[in-house]
Amino acid sequence: MTELQKEIDLTFACLSAIPVSGDGVEIMAAAREHLRRAFRLAQPEKEEDNGG
Repeated sequence: MTELQKEIDLTFACLSAIPVSGDGVEIMAAAREHLRRAFRLAQPEKEEDNGG
């Protein structure tokens, strides 16, 4: 896990601790989905060995 992923993970955990209701539920769900995507994008790309 990269340092960026660790920060995103910590942010996700903090957001998860905030109680939400009403319209805030959909907004929080969207924010969490964007964080999940950011976490995946922060993953280092695997280098492929071209055999030569």
